[in-house]
Amino acid sequence: MINTKFEVYKIQRELNRSGIVVDFLRQETNKFKEPIGEPKKVGSILCIYHEQNGRIKISTGDTTQVRTKKVPMLLCLYSNVSQVNVQVGDQVKLNGKTFNVTGVVNIQEWNLVADISLEVVDVGVPA
Repeated sequence: MINTKFEVYKIQRELNRSGIVVDFLRQETNKFKEPIGEPKKVGSILCIYHEQNGRIKISTGDTTQVRTKKVPMLLCLYSNVSQVNVQVGDQVKLNGKTFNVTGVVNIQEWNLVADISLEVVDVGVPA
């Protein structure tokens, strides 16, 4: 039997020690689902930024090239995600970069810890 209260305590302790407060922004849309104005803040969550390794496989004839791609993610408490109502398409700004939320995973389906997948917004202009 897993002590879920202890698991939440461990995550909360790590969030308090090395977490960052992340603001989630949502773009308002009109009745045609077109963006209107600037994104508005919907809430803030204490999170831990981490990256997961993904693989890209490129096959050309007899050779195969495998590249690893970093997938940025935010680890946080599920109750905070539910309170802010994080949705796919919301925006996050970290370290001068803009990220779009691509998914929210309820880890172990315990409704205790969530992992938010992100994708870097590439505007095509070098900084």
